[in-house]
Amino acid sequence: MEKKSQIQIGETITVLLVFFVIVIIGLIFYTKFAKDNLAIEQQEIYEQKSIAIAQRIMFLPELQCSEDNVIRDNCIDVLKLESTYNVLKDPANEIYYFDIFEYSRVNVSLVYPKQDFGNSFVLYSKTLPNYKTKHVTHFPVSIYDPLSRQHAFGILQIETYS
Repeated sequence: MEKKSQIQIGETITVLLVFFVIVIIGLIFYTKFAKDNLAIEQQEIYEQKSIAIAQRIMFLPELQCSEDNVIRDNCIDVLKLESTYNVLKDPANEIYYFDIFEYSRVNVSLVYPKQDFGNSFVLYSKTLPNYKTKHVTHFPVSIYDPLSRQHAFGILQIETYS
C-alpha cells in the first residue's frame, strides 16, 4: 500500500513540474512578444510626433505661400523662410516655438533648381541632451520665390529626438 501511494505522489510531482515548466516557457514567449510590440508602438509614436510637427510647420502663417490671399498647400515662401529663421533665433520667441517644434531639427533643402538662398536651410534646431533615438521624416514641398514668381522642388526634413 505504501509503494502505491509513493508512486502516485511521484507522478503528481512530475505532472506539476511539467506543468510549471510549460507555464514558464509560455511566460518567456509572452514577455518577448510584449517587448517587441512595445518597440513597434514606440516607433509609431515617434513617426506620429514627426508628422504632427511637419503639419504644424506647413500651417504656420510665417511660412505659408499665398497669392491673392489664397494659401497654397505644401508650399514654403523663401522670403518668409528667411525672416522666420531670424524670428526663431530671438530668445524672446524661444518658448513659443519650443511648444510647436519641441526637441527637433527642421531643415528645408532645395532639390531642383538651385537658387540664391542655397541648397539647405536649417529653420529650427534644438536637440535633446543625451537623446537615445532620433527619427527622421522627409516631406516634399514646393518652395516659392515671390520675387521671381518661380516654384522650386524641396524637401522638408524633420528630425525628432527622444
